[in-house]
Amino acid sequence: MPKTRTKRPQPVTSTKGRSTTYDKRPVALPPIHIDGQQKVTIDTAALSAVKLGKLGKSSVDTRRRINHFHTLIKQYSKLETQKQNTSAADELDAIDSQIAQVSREMAEMGGLDWYQKASLLGQCKQRGGDTSRWLVPRLHELGLDKREKRLRLLEVGALSSRNYEKEHHWIDVVPIDLNSQEPGIYQLDFLDIKIGSAEQAEPSSTDDDDNDDDDEPDNGKAQLFGSPFEVISLSLVVNFIGDPGRRGDMLRQAAKLLTPDGLLFLVLPRSCVANSRYLDDERLLAIMECLGFAQLQSHHTAKLAHYLYRFNGPSESNESFKKKLLYSEGGRNNFSIVI
Repeated sequence: MPKTRTKRPQPVTSTKGRSTTYDKRPVALPPIHIDGQQKVTIDTAALSAVKLGKLGKSSVDTRRRINHFHTLIKQYSKLETQKQNTSAADELDAIDSQIAQVSREMAEMGGLDWYQKASLLGQCKQRGGDTSRWLVPRLHELGLDKREKRLRLLEVGALSSRNYEKEHHWIDVVPIDLNSQEPGIYQLDFLDIKIGSAEQAEPSSTDDDDNDDDDEPDNGKAQLFGSPFEVISLSLVVNFIGDPGRRGDMLRQAAKLLTPDGLLFLVLPRSCVANSRYLDDERLLAIMECLGFAQLQSHHTAKLAHYLYRFNGPSESNESFKKKLLYSEGGRNNFSIVI
């Protein structure tokens, strides 16, 4: 049977020269998934004259505003959940009013577009660099740069298509994001990606770099890959989802898209594991082991927690991890992951 060749979806066009005022299209948020609803968007039609928020004059100011945007995301997610579970008309009106208020504040800050640009600013060398610089040495240590065939790496929530530019000869990176910031980053939803079955897609080619388009989605809607990935990077994206259960779904999705013995690179703000009432390193390890992952390395900096896991195959464990209070003292945050 001849191979079915699929083509990579077209990257979004450059944003250079784009107006900094809102148009009438909804501003797409990160995947805040609600039961029965695939994606949540914020309608900013009434805010067409609102300018994008400033990125921040300093790293401290930028981080403060990013943290506030995270808080608004969580508030929005909670309100949408309440709305799904409420039938009383007066309560629905009150919830809708709160949703509109939160939506307006996020839009006035610049929405997801502002958030990504602020995060991209934080990725520059003057403000700490990007987390791929921690991952690449780990891949060297595992000898993955010596392979005959390039390593397939899916970078979720990519802010720049150049993060692995120096390693292009041995890393074949597919950068994706819901709101691409530059050409070369494909506008795809990580939770919608599937690995094709024998009926849906042919096995990947054994040829080398000449067939880089194999196994890519045939368009922006199909989001079907013919073969799994050898590395998946979830750097500072799991924490951006407001719902703890959907954070767990992202980790489950990574397990579905990885090859046997594939690697998962997970980065969280350090406060998510060092200052949470519901999560610490020990509980995160238990969650990952339940999903079939073995931790290879971890590294904490003042702001970030880096983890590298190997996927050992689907786990037979039926254990669930609900939201459980681990620390009751004041001053802690409420970050959690539920599976």
